[in-house]
This record gives sequence, C-alpha cells and structure tokens, in this order.
Amino acid sequence: MHSFAYKLVKKIADKKAVDALIPILNEEDDTARFYAAQALGNIGSQRAVKALSEALYDCDYSVRYMVAKALINIGGAPAIDALFNALKNGDESLREIAANALGESEDKNVISVLITAEKVDSCEAVRKAARKSLEKV
Repeated sequence: MHSFAYKLVKKIADKKAVDALIPILNEEDDTARFYAAQALGNIGSQRAVKALSEALYDCDYSVRYMVAKALINIGGAPAIDALFNALKNGDESLREIAANALGESEDKNVISVLITAEKVDSCEAVRKAARKSLEKV
C-alpha cells in the first residue's frame, strides 16, 4: 500500500502540496523521502528550497540524487547555491551528485565552480563528473 501511495506522490504537481510534502523529507522511509523530493522538484516552488537543501545530506544515496535533481528543476540562486555548497563541503558521493546535477543547470555561474572542482577535488569521480558537466554547459 505504501509504495502505491508514494508512486502517486511523485506525480503531484500542485503548489498547494508543497507544505504537505516538505515534512516527508524527514520521514524514516527512504522511498517516501525520494518521492517527496521528486514531487517537490516537479512542482518547482522556491518554498521547498530550504528543506531540499537540508535533505541534500540525507543518508540515502538515491534520496540525495533526487534532491539534487529537484533543486536543479526548481532553479534560482538559492537552489544553485545549495548545490555549490554540497560540491564544496559534502562527502565524496554528495560532491559527485552535485557536480552531475550542476551540469543540468542553465545557470552560467556553475562554470567557474565546476572548473575548480575539476582541478582541485581530491576525488577522481568528482573531477570526472565536473568535467562531464562542463561539457554540457
């Protein structure tokens, strides 16, 4: 029953649902957090950016990935800044996720941050993700 409900949640695209979805980002169920992040990204409300920025540091890789994708979908300086911060301060997997996500951004400010990550990040996977993202932007 729960997985059916979560599959429905991921299709939500109603701005009125933002306040109901944000608390789900703190639920114990990884699937619930994943689909809440996906729905928030689909809705595209700036009201979700703060909660999504915090959820970037989730313990589950797939949730982190979906949160980064949601932030890119929402766009705007606060969402991009959250990904910049994750690229600079996250663990290796989060830095790689952030570098990949930034390659999907239409914001040209990501270029200098990705160049820096490509040159100086201590993790080869992050440098490679930054390089691929630079090719996209």
